[in-house]
Amino acid sequence: MAFSKQFENELNKLFQQRTHWLRSELGSKKMGKPPEFGRKKVNIGINKLQQIASDSLAGKLAKTEFNRFISHKKDYHIKGYGPEDKKIRFEKWLSKYFRKSSGLVYAFWGKNRKCIYVGRTGSHGSRPSSHFKIFWFSGVKRVSIFSISSKSQIPKLECLAIHHFLPTRNKNKASTKKWTKACPLCEIHKNIEEELRSIFRFKK
Repeated sequence: MAFSKQFENELNKLFQQRTHWLRSELGSKKMGKPPEFGRKKVNIGINKLQQIASDSLAGKLAKTEFNRFISHKKDYHIKGYGPEDKKIRFEKWLSKYFRKSSGLVYAFWGKNRKCIYVGRTGSHGSRPSSHFKIFWFSGVKRVSIFSISSKSQIPKLECLAIHHFLPTRNKNKASTKKWTKACPLCEIHKNIEEELRSIFRFKK
């Protein structure tokens, strides 16, 4: 089913539930027991609509923004014996190919092309190797490094990578600062929530 149709169906469900009482009063036939409708239903609806938007747009937005602001990208396949040896080998490779950069976004990958973690770092580039001693790193097989051409774009691209790659170990969305650019998909999520809460108001 097309994402636009899924979005429309979920939105219609909310309106059907919210207006059941009115349609029942005006209709010629009994419409059964009215469904419970409150903040919980709206919250569930918002989450579903946001997920549909993510499924539909994450890949497209990530590709567009990555093409605009990533100067180059390389993959590193983990080599070495033990965390310290792996870290040394990786840092040597990183300094060779990413010596000059405004900043990096990186993704750790496990088996079956499953993303484990997405992060970012500034121009010094030391952050990726700090994860080599974390307990879950033993499952990492490959690291993707994206060199970002503009420092203000780094949080946005990290956030889009999280939306697109769906890493298993990221607990929170990417943090931002006032001078950085906002994630376009997070903006869509925000607009969906604000619009639905405006439509389905409840008394305090």
